[in-house]
Amino acid sequence: MAADYNPASLLFGPYAPPDVKSGWVEDAIDGLIEVGGWTDAPIPWPRRKKTGRHSPILCGDLIRAVQTESSAAVQHHWGVSMGTVWRWRQALGVGRITDGTRKLLANVTGPPAEAAARGREAASAPAARAKMASTKRGRAAHPETAKALREAAKRPKPEGWGARANAWMRDGRQGKRGGDRAPEQPTDCD
Repeated sequence: MAADYNPASLLFGPYAPPDVKSGWVEDAIDGLIEVGGWTDAPIPWPRRKKTGRHSPILCGDLIRAVQTESSAAVQHHWGVSMGTVWRWRQALGVGRITDGTRKLLANVTGPPAEAAARGREAASAPAARAKMASTKRGRAAHPETAKALREAAKRPKPEGWGARANAWMRDGRQGKRGGDRAPEQPTDCD
């Protein structure tokens, strides 16, 4: 996890409240709602005029935030509960995972181990390797990559490297390596 990452940070802001002091505002769930004041949350927002807890009116940029930000970010910046964010998402047809939630999970936990293992396995499949190779065939290397390869070619090589490289290339020409799997290269550097 990044040391400076804040789970309640807004990733897709800024969010501006609607330009209203009093009167009526169109709520995404309940239609026209009378404004009863402003919340004292980090992002002040018009709230409903009613008895009991005064919840923010779901309108304007708050709709965009509910659709894109993590629940933790919406809860913190608009001063609402997890249940309120859940109800808003249900009413707007937003799934459990938004772009903000995905980013939060990636920063907190990283990809799940099983998903990473499935990805590595899929990437090493013969069809996937052939597809990756075909996309690179005939294309010039990036200038930085070409520069790094030239520098690596100038570095001293370990003893026996030339014979191993020649055998590896000879096997490839004779079809012994197989074009659908990664070439086996020596791991020792004696």
